[in-house]
Amino acid sequence: MTKGFAQRLFAAVDAKRSAAMVGLDPRLEQLPEPFRARALTGGADAAANALREWHRALLDVIAPLTPAVKPQAAFFERLGAPGIAALADAVEQAHAREILVVMDAKRGDIGSTAEAYAEAWLGGGHGGHALPRSDALTVNPYLGEDACEPFLAAAKSSGAGLFFLVKTSNPGAGTFQDHGTPPLAEVVALRVCAWGEALRNASGWSDVGAVVGATRPEELARFRALMPHTPFLLPGYGAQGATAAGLAPAFDAQGHGAIVNASRSVLNAHARADLQHLSGWETRTEAALREMVEDLRAATSAPR
Repeated sequence: MTKGFAQRLFAAVDAKRSAAMVGLDPRLEQLPEPFRARALTGGADAAANALREWHRALLDVIAPLTPAVKPQAAFFERLGAPGIAALADAVEQAHAREILVVMDAKRGDIGSTAEAYAEAWLGGGHGGHALPRSDALTVNPYLGEDACEPFLAAAKSSGAGLFFLVKTSNPGAGTFQDHGTPPLAEVVALRVCAWGEALRNASGWSDVGAVVGATRPEELARFRALMPHTPFLLPGYGAQGATAAGLAPAFDAQGHGAIVNASRSVLNAHARADLQHLSGWETRTEAALREMVEDLRAATSAPR
């Protein structure tokens, strides 16, 4: 990788004129036909083959409109080795279509375990037996700084990006993340900002990013003040209730600084009642994603 992750991310945002990311969260029972039937009528091999076919078709549809995808590793891991093979294929096919890949694995542990996770997901694996090589990885920092150091070292050596969980989009996040004065999430935000200073590049942004829920737009200005050079991954758009309204503080004047993720609202567009007048799951998926792109352009400085 000749350029840092942030440079590559925002170059892709400019090229696609879009700050919309699509989460690859393949729930077998919610796939469009004919992939759903193929996934549910056999074992793990059949399901993985169906996912492989679906993701290739899906990536063809979304490639013109999204700079990045975010595979959720859990949905592939539950299928065992066939699922990991399908995940590897999705990563490879995304890259072939000039789409960056942020692996949503939320890894985090201490000592040699953290080193092993970092090597597996960012460092090429042991003896060339690597997991799918992604452009960035989500990491859980709440185990402490020593749990984060191996990921930071791997990102620095490989040119990859990291997105540390700071304030997540789930309803119960505040139970712990809001605890204390200042709130724990703000303490983590300051550390993420500090870690990222060593990995700022020509884009002006760091390769060390933060996950901040799009479901909490009232907090975005505060987190941006705490992390002025940190790319934000904003999950929760669509099915979790977030819209583009209130997301503007995450972006700079050039439309850089954030990528907004939607999963179910795009992946399940084939079942949306208001899109049934459109023919085929591909057309409905494209319409849902284009709707998101335009929503972001209207409410933020996302590229037009």
